[in-house]
Amino acid sequence: MRKHLRFLLFPVVIFVLATTHLPAQQLRNASNVKQEQRVEDERLASQFYRNQEWEKAKPLYLKLYQQFKSTHYFSYYLNCLIQLNELDEAEKELKTQISKNPASVNFVVELGYIFQLQGSQRKAERTFDNIIKNLIPERNRIAVTANAFRSRNLDSYALEAYEFGSNNPTVDYPFYLEKASLYQYQGDYEAAFDNYLLQLDYQPQHLDLIKSRLQNVLRMDIDNSMTDLLRAKLLQKAQNAPDNLLYGELLIWFSLQQKDYDIALIQAKALDRRQGDRESQILELADISMTNQAYDIALDGFEYVVKKGTNSVFYIPAVVGYLQARYLIAKQKNITDLEHYNTLAREIEEVFEAIGFNPEVYPLTLTLSEIYAYESKQPEKAIELLEKTLKLPLSTVESALVKLQLADIYLYTDEVWEATLLYSQIEKRLGDEPIGHEARYRNARLRYYIGEFSWANTQLRVLKAATSKLIANDAMKLSLLIKDVLMEDTTGKILAVFARADLYKLQGFNDRSAFLLDSLLTTTSNPIILPHILMRKAGIATEKNNFNEADSLYQQLYKSFPDSYLADQSLFESAQLNELTMQQIEIARERYQLLIDQYPGSVYVAEARRRYRILRGDIL
Repeated sequence: MRKHLRFLLFPVVIFVLATTHLPAQQLRNASNVKQEQRVEDERLASQFYRNQEWEKAKPLYLKLYQQFKSTHYFSYYLNCLIQLNELDEAEKELKTQISKNPASVNFVVELGYIFQLQGSQRKAERTFDNIIKNLIPERNRIAVTANAFRSRNLDSYALEAYEFGSNNPTVDYPFYLEKASLYQYQGDYEAAFDNYLLQLDYQPQHLDLIKSRLQNVLRMDIDNSMTDLLRAKLLQKAQNAPDNLLYGELLIWFSLQQKDYDIALIQAKALDRRQGDRESQILELADISMTNQAYDIALDGFEYVVKKGTNSVFYIPAVVGYLQARYLIAKQKNITDLEHYNTLAREIEEVFEAIGFNPEVYPLTLTLSEIYAYESKQPEKAIELLEKTLKLPLSTVESALVKLQLADIYLYTDEVWEATLLYSQIEKRLGDEPIGHEARYRNARLRYYIGEFSWANTQLRVLKAATSKLIANDAMKLSLLIKDVLMEDTTGKILAVFARADLYKLQGFNDRSAFLLDSLLTTTSNPIILPHILMRKAGIATEKNNFNEADSLYQQLYKSFPDSYLADQSLFESAQLNELTMQQIEIARERYQLLIDQYPGSVYVAEARRRYRILRGDIL
């Protein structure tokens, strides 16, 4: 009997379950339909709004707000009323919302904004003043109020809200970041910087955030006014609060961003004097300075560490950098006194004897080989030294640097095929590395020297996308020279003579080079080649210590050919010549300024700006 009863009850249970499940399913279906309708209405409203079809968007946003009570929809509805100039309706709607939501400051701000649009300025001001007057001293409430003001560009009231919070001890939050952002938006960069730095005092852990914010401001700096302002503030902070290491760190970071290597080094040394743990950072700054041809700053950094003595773990790299920097400064200043270089060579040889001929000092073999080859005119001695260096346990990149130097000396001695073989080896082994790009550039230049212009240009076109800006810039200039001259003279005779003059100059045969360049000046009127001839002749005159002649040629180039891609370089070379060699400081300063103003995108601008500030007498 029980068995039969069980089977009789089973259909009843199924029926009950099915009937109780049905309403829930219907509810879900209805909800889905409602959601789909919401998505469609929102899509249509958004489309009408973007197309500025306010009349069509308005009822849709009103419907959405009435159904879902989202202030997001009400804001769009209110904006439609404003665009349609239905200000009375907007006022009415806002008062209704305020009566329903008396705690919502957003609606009150919007009402004051409507009063403004209606021309009722006094009513608007009373509304806004009451909001500030009745502010609750609570951080989130103040932030919401300020954001409501900012959404309608009522920045002065937003600032009042922040100041109320800053000055109220109950709130216990200064709103420095928020005020900085507001001042930044208003274009008051001095106040913005002040508040960002106050935030650093308040929460030192926000150093990276402050860096990011400052970087965003400086991206908008067109005339360097913001950069100069921030530099002055950071310097003042670092000087007034020397025990606050964060200011020192921030100043070093900022200086590196602006390529102000001198300021960065000064600050790093100041931190080291207080902490005694910044030698690594100083060496890094010195290396960066040397890479960017700021050799005087590099020398200062290396010398600082050297003077700490042999007990420093950084003594050997400091000595290596110190001697390299001295050689590079001598070349930069066009020093031709052989005894100067012989003295430097002896000091390097003494380092080898004292420390040993090992991988730690291998960079000095590059410097010494240059002195042997180009100053003492003993290339065979340089080759012997470099071949000995290659037997050291060097890294792949270090070996490539030695081979690159060796190839240059082979080219100098007219061993063209030995040189191209070494360049090719480096390129094949390290083609994707900066050293590989450099080898490819020098190999292309070699082919240009010997008249293989098509092959050279093919390689140069690839290098114009190189990661190194200097390599890309050099490749672009040589590529343009080949292309432009051949376009005017398809026979290639003019370019062949000019390339031979370039090779003679590289090999130290300045008289032969000058003869060929002068012959081109008398036999061609090709406007493309003329600025290049002037540049080469200026370089030869400099090497012969004919500095006035060199400066005159540089001036002729940038004045006669201001649109040439050599014009910025000639200005820079002229400024450097006047500053470092001729001691014509005022002329140098004027030419740095001219370069900064007329060629702001030049690769020489960063160094020109640094040198200009030094000559102007800025306090560092």
